[in-house]
Amino acid sequence: MSVTIPSTVRHDDGEDRHSGGTGSAGRAPAVVYLAAARNTYGTVAYRLALHRIASTWPEAVVMDADACGFISRADWHLRWPFIRDGLDGLVVLCEGDGTISYDTWLEVRDADGRGIPVWLVGRQSLLAPATVASFRLYPTGVRSSRRWARAEPPTGH
Repeated sequence: MSVTIPSTVRHDDGEDRHSGGTGSAGRAPAVVYLAAARNTYGTVAYRLALHRIASTWPEAVVMDADACGFISRADWHLRWPFIRDGLDGLVVLCEGDGTISYDTWLEVRDADGRGIPVWLVGRQSLLAPATVASFRLYPTGVRSSRRWARAEPPTGH
């Protein structure tokens, strides 16, 4: 498994780099995971999401689903609990229409159930807390492992 470690460059421009939110106890998260469906790996949106996370929390270690190199759903099921237990924040990258996969849905549910803050990457790569978004499951018969739910961030995100 690999992680993206942010550079140690200091930002002395006075800009608030933690505007995306904080982790437990009001501190910036130390380890943030980018949850996304396989078909988004390597896309411009995926790279922009990684950049947004790194610039929002410059001191955090950024893990991402693609870099974890899951080779199968069984591999994901084996490793995800260990990854999840080391996280301080989870950022969800949806497809262009807001769709998230079943595995991403499970990651969101697991993180939320453990009190790990969750954010969505919205338009212009803005981060929105998942607590102000709504998640809607696709109807049975339309739902697939790739198109499990739709995340709807608040207007303006």
